[in-house]
Amino acid sequence: MLSRSNDHNHSFVYHISKEPLTEAALITSIGLEKRTSTDYYWDGRMRPNDLKTCIFQYTLKGYGEVRVGEKTYAIKPGEAFIVKVPSEHCYYLPEKSPEWEFIFITLKGDKAEECWDHLIKQFDLVVPVDANAPLIFLLQKIYQFALNEGIEDTFTSSAFAYEFIMGLYRFAKGLDSPQPGIPDDILMAIQFMTTNYQEPLSLESIAKHAGLSKYYFTNKFQKYMKTTPIQFLTKIRIQKAMELLSITNKTIQEIATETGYDNANYFSKVFKKMIGNSADSFRKDKKMPEFQHVIID
Repeated sequence: MLSRSNDHNHSFVYHISKEPLTEAALITSIGLEKRTSTDYYWDGRMRPNDLKTCIFQYTLKGYGEVRVGEKTYAIKPGEAFIVKVPSEHCYYLPEKSPEWEFIFITLKGDKAEECWDHLIKQFDLVVPVDANAPLIFLLQKIYQFALNEGIEDTFTSSAFAYEFIMGLYRFAKGLDSPQPGIPDDILMAIQFMTTNYQEPLSLESIAKHAGLSKYYFTNKFQKYMKTTPIQFLTKIRIQKAMELLSITNKTIQEIATETGYDNANYFSKVFKKMIGNSADSFRKDKKMPEFQHVIID
């Protein structure tokens, strides 16, 4: 659930400093806005300060429109639009819509452009995304961090940008789509682990969130997901660790802490067991220009 200030518009714009380690993907702006005036209008050909940026804007309430050439798309709740700047498009609040409330993020960098090209090829312009999808929870998490903590350096910006890019790739590959027949309590547990992996989660706390006893939850989770809850959580944490190793200079201890491990030695053992290489070796082999989305099967 999004918490927000009483302001209708709460957005953040970041001025990018040059840093070779982070220039492949950075957040340039993020925000949650509610527009009620038709003065809200953006033309993708007339934004000289936003060149080579990639926009993802998701409707929460009301609707807006995007026009590309002769085509006009209504962006309703549960839908996002994706565009690159510059390009021939404009988006706005139409006269027939009383409001358009949305959450958005804009990224810059070669990796962001590659991702948007992939998405546009797959979805065109409008991307349907369920409000409870991990991708939207991820966007909300980044927004909440910007609102409460502040994105104060390019390394934090780049880490979040890569996390969102990876979230988009997962969504595009259908990895976020719930498998048919998975019960709501198991989906709740998955969502809980996905958004709280950095916390010291226990099997008991995950089962409690799902509203089940520890033993019943474990058996039910394994029945539908073909893995245990702890193995599933470990996979999420190691995927995040790989991203941090690839795009930041954080120490192994810092990365261990940020992925839910108090002990760096234990984190290193788990990482090597799952990936086959030590965290240090992975970092040396995965220089950022060659960074790719790695999925642990």
